[in-house]
Amino acid sequence: MSRSSWRQPVRIVEAIPVAFQRLGLESRFRQGKIWAVWPTVVGPHIARHAQPHGLWQGRLIVHVTDPVWLHHLSMMRHQVMAALNEKLGGSVVRDLILRIGEVPAMPVQPPASPRPSQAPPPDPNLRTQVEALVAPLGDVPFREELCRLLFRALRSRVGDPSR
Repeated sequence: MSRSSWRQPVRIVEAIPVAFQRLGLESRFRQGKIWAVWPTVVGPHIARHAQPHGLWQGRLIVHVTDPVWLHHLSMMRHQVMAALNEKLGGSVVRDLILRIGEVPAMPVQPPASPRPSQAPPPDPNLRTQVEALVAPLGDVPFREELCRLLFRALRSRVGDPSR
């Protein structure tokens, strides 16, 4: 492939949605995000008692823990659907089907532990070599993360215990 036929690099965050759209998977991608956005849409209290179970032809099946939550969510049906569709960026959920069923426990957020101390700075010569290696990359956050990963990999190869 000649250099003239190369395309400009794009950020991966921009490339993935375009690829999904080109492959016709955009709606499936949005559907899959329902489980990720559910707790933020309904809130943690409701999410402990109601969880999405499945999606079939625009109908979101939600399992609830008991009849009280079934009634509560049936009264909020339209608000929940509107909030989900707004968060997902399209008309993904057309109907909400509520059933009493098993609701998986929400993961408990562990208390924030203090981060281990930062690793010692790498050798200045090594830093210069790595920075020269990643300098052509245009995406600054990606470049910085790649530098960090390269330093970490190099420390592990040398047997540095401070990884």
